Amino acid sequence: MFKRAIFINLALLCLGTNLYAETTKQNAIKKQPAKKEAYRAVWQKIYGGRSDDIAYGIVALENGESAVVGSCKSFNAKRTDMCVTRMNAKGEMKWHLLIGGKRNDFGKAITRSADGNLLLLGESKSFSKDYDYDLYVAKVSLDGKLLWTKTIGGNRDEHAGGIAGTDDGGAILVGDSESFKNGYKDIYIVRIDKKGKVISEKVVGGERDEKATAIARTRDGSFVLVGSSETERSGDPDFFAMKIDQSTKEIWHKSVGGDDEDQLNGVCPTIDGGVVATGSTRSYGSKQTDLAVLKLDKRGKLVWLKLYGFKYYEYGNAVTMTSDGGYMVAGGSNTLGKGDHSPYFLALNAKGSLIWSHVYGDKGRDVMHGIARMSDRSLVAVGQSNSFSRSYDFYMIKLQRQ
Repeated sequence: MFKRAIFINLALLCLGTNLYAETTKQNAIKKQPAKKEAYRAVWQKIYGGRSDDIAYGIVALENGESAVVGSCKSFNAKRTDMCVTRMNAKGEMKWHLLIGGKRNDFGKAITRSADGNLLLLGESKSFSKDYDYDLYVAKVSLDGKLLWTKTIGGNRDEHAGGIAGTDDGGAILVGDSESFKNGYKDIYIVRIDKKGKVISEKVVGGERDEKATAIARTRDGSFVLVGSSETERSGDPDFFAMKIDQSTKEIWHKSVGGDDEDQLNGVCPTIDGGVVATGSTRSYGSKQTDLAVLKLDKRGKLVWLKLYGFKYYEYGNAVTMTSDGGYMVAGGSNTLGKGDHSPYFLALNAKGSLIWSHVYGDKGRDVMHGIARMSDRSLVAVGQSNSFSRSYDFYMIKLQRQ
């Protein structure tokens, strides 16, 4: 079990940041009455042991509870293990489970299966005959019992992106693979049944690198995966999205980008059948790397693209729809905040306009990797922090609309 849990004093660690403050005179700001924040942090919590423990994904459960997946070196892990933790609405741990073998095993994404249990996706070296990374899938019951595990891949590295449940109780897994085309990374799409057996697998890509980093189920029961695809035009990756049906057949794909590196890291469905995705860009006049958010309609047409950035690095790692039909983006910034990198949140309305932004964290490297809307309409984000110990810990922040 976790031996150390720290409740962070919100008054000391919250640091608000308004994207429009740079264009407003300081004297005018002082004369204006204090504006009520659109969101507030209900709690912030740190969980970890003596070695690195990092949370990458979160899924909502009933009664405001959640399940979090990540990678743990603490708590008697054999080396690095996939780990999953169930939390109550107050951010208190109900149970914790380590999954893996004698080598490195990482947890990256989590979803729920049709029967309500948990499906985890990561990558593993423990069970590979060729000592390479394979996709690693596990099914866990809601009371923390391991039901089955499965490794999937070729004779070179496969890396995990995202997982989404299918109607038949199985799942679609996405990531990238180097096993099938001359060592280049290709988008890797695998469909499994409810027992983890592979139904189909395929790669998508050309003579350059392509990868999928996340997947979301759309309103019509199909799926949209996002990531990046290198182009012959510049050699740098563009934003990439592909819609597939439940048998993994392509419906459409879309590339968007500039002359430099563009990548999508997270995606969520919209109420009108499209998706909103977030990531980072060095194109479009970015000073260094800007956080990017874009919306695609149900046919893959670009509706809007928004960039948010300052002097150095801002990036979005995850996005979820809010209860009012808007979106909350979670990621990081090393321009804003106290530390090397700070958790960076952006709340957007349905049209992509900014309504709120905030940075949290302290003086270390603190980043958010996942976010989900809970059954009580709050938002919980998960990631990593080394501000409060010498190693990385799970970092969780619960946000509530005011």
